[in-house]
Amino acid sequence: MSTSFRLILPAQIYAEVLNQAQAELPNECCGLLAGRIEKAAGGAVGRVAGCYPLINAAASPKEFTSEPNSMFAAAKAMRQEGIDILAIYHSHPNSPPVPSKTDLERNYSPEVMNLIVSLQTDVPEMRAWWLGPEGYRKAEVTVQEG
Repeated sequence: MSTSFRLILPAQIYAEVLNQAQAELPNECCGLLAGRIEKAAGGAVGRVAGCYPLINAAASPKEFTSEPNSMFAAAKAMRQEGIDILAIYHSHPNSPPVPSKTDLERNYSPEVMNLIVSLQTDVPEMRAWWLGPEGYRKAEVTVQEG
């Protein structure tokens, strides 16, 4: 995806992701953010319309594996809503919000943004990334009120 793509994440959905990450401690959480892509000046904007928490089948503090039934249910719900996957998110309970070697090896698609929530400090920190075979680069996400 080009660097001219940015994600608009409603504050309420951002809070849902942080709540899920904290609720699933000590393990990593995972899920999908879905919405619509709109053309905008200078590129495209992905407007998140829904959050789809997934079950971490690995039940691990160091990795996540999306449980197939929860993934199927999320895909079905998105299809019914007429929205598409814009981002994958997961948490790092004890490390910074930077892609790990495992994150890079298991990347779903270089066309889907990855959000990582770190819970290693008192205040959760989220960063966005584009992952690819050559490594990773920062992605643009804006948390928006209302």
